[in-house]
Amino acid sequence: MVAAQGAGEPLPAMTETRLGTFADEERRRVVRDLHDGAQQRLVHTLLTLRLAERERDTGGDRVSAFVAEAIEQAELAIGELRELAHGILPRVLTRGGLRAGVRALAQRSQVPIEVTVEVDRLPQTVEATAYFVLSEALTNVAKHAAATGATVRAHAEDATLRVEVRDDGVGGARLDGGGLGGLADRVAALGGRLHVESPPGGGTRVAADIPIGGRAPG
Repeated sequence: MVAAQGAGEPLPAMTETRLGTFADEERRRVVRDLHDGAQQRLVHTLLTLRLAERERDTGGDRVSAFVAEAIEQAELAIGELRELAHGILPRVLTRGGLRAGVRALAQRSQVPIEVTVEVDRLPQTVEATAYFVLSEALTNVAKHAAATGATVRAHAEDATLRVEVRDDGVGGARLDGGGLGGLADRVAALGGRLHVESPPGGGTRVAADIPIGGRAPG
């Protein structure tokens, strides 16, 4: 057992350093989670509402569809902000790890998802990054792929977590910009790489290789 410090006594230098490092890492993680989650949803909401406004002004017939999409994105953003407020990461992920987090994503999906997760608990930054990659990929499957099914796989190999989502949809997904672009940066920050294969009509594969050490080289 470690004795507690007396009231008003300074913490040892090593403890202060560790606390400062932890606080910095937490702040950076919050910023990344906001950027890759709720912020992207809210940007999508704004763009969709502008499309609805344009449709209204030009007499188009897709106003209701755009408004419905904007409402859905706003509700998802609210949900992600609530998760942040309850502990930064989704509770199912922090409590049960990537396996539990992926199962929760699959259960919420309107597209049938086959899940194979062959890893136990991993460093939190690795689990969080993998979770957001899979969440964004499954969101794209549900909204854009017109797929009848998808698979999610995760396993560890050569000190690297490898995750992927495959669907049988229309393809055409792009890595340059949007949610996937932001996630590519996040994966790269850990020394990993995000891959997207999405030929027109050939389905989509989104995969990430994430070093389990969770640190970028150099």
